[in-house]
Amino acid sequence: AGDEDHNTESTNKDYPGDDRLFTTESGRIILETNEKECCDPPNTHVNYWESCLSILKPSSYTQHLSTTKQLLSSRTILLVLFQGAPGCIPWGIVNTFLNDYLSQDCGMSVQAATSTILMFGVGNFLGIVSGGAGGDYLYKKDSRYPSILSGLMAIAGCIPLWVLLNTTKIEDGNLSFGMALRIAATAVVAGFFCGITGPIVKATLQNVTLPHERGQAFALLNTFDDFGRGLGPVFVAMLIVSLGGRQIAFNVGVAGWVFCGLFNLCIFFTIKKDEEKTRRLFREQY
Repeated sequence: AGDEDHNTESTNKDYPGDDRLFTTESGRIILETNEKECCDPPNTHVNYWESCLSILKPSSYTQHLSTTKQLLSSRTILLVLFQGAPGCIPWGIVNTFLNDYLSQDCGMSVQAATSTILMFGVGNFLGIVSGGAGGDYLYKKDSRYPSILSGLMAIAGCIPLWVLLNTTKIEDGNLSFGMALRIAATAVVAGFFCGITGPIVKATLQNVTLPHERGQAFALLNTFDDFGRGLGPVFVAMLIVSLGGRQIAFNVGVAGWVFCGLFNLCIFFTIKKDEEKTRRLFREQY
């Protein structure tokens, strides 16, 4: 009996904090548990709805509002957000109106107009890749330099698109090889220039936000971008009505990239201070 008490006591010590009973019977350890507790599955249905309803608690909104306020206190983040809306107006022209404009107003066939949009997309892909590589290279030199690249390229993207809008005239649907090559090259250059800004802007936003803020920061950026994409075609349609034609309305709308580029250039003066502040907060909180 003394050996059994000794074995039971030592076994319970091996499992501190476990209030279930361990007994020894012929040298074999038996775990006595509540059968109902062992067999009943957890009530995951209730836990799921509790987690869903937790977002409705006032404390959740307070936390989001506090994070938003902290994000908007950064001048770099404000510039990143503001550059998105005007920059999306030219994208509304390209994605919504350009194909029809080239075929109806400029005399191109539908196939040729569609191929022009395809070449713009090819240039945009090359621009995105080059923007990521170029921004990384310049950032290693100075954290302010990528904003110069993104700002200048956004402004420069207006020039080939203006050329495409104002010089493309096909008489009697006869598109020569030389003119087709010129139009394709112009479209590629326009797509290349406007594609450089995107990856640099997103990298900049990541560099001035703490890890727990980045989800909300990129949600704000997407909101401003979607705002521009949604109202861009509406704004252009209003310009067409007020200015009396698509060509002049598109020329005005393309100028949105100028404002986008100016906002990006202004980041040059704010990025250094905001990055240092983010690094200091990161060391304090993490």
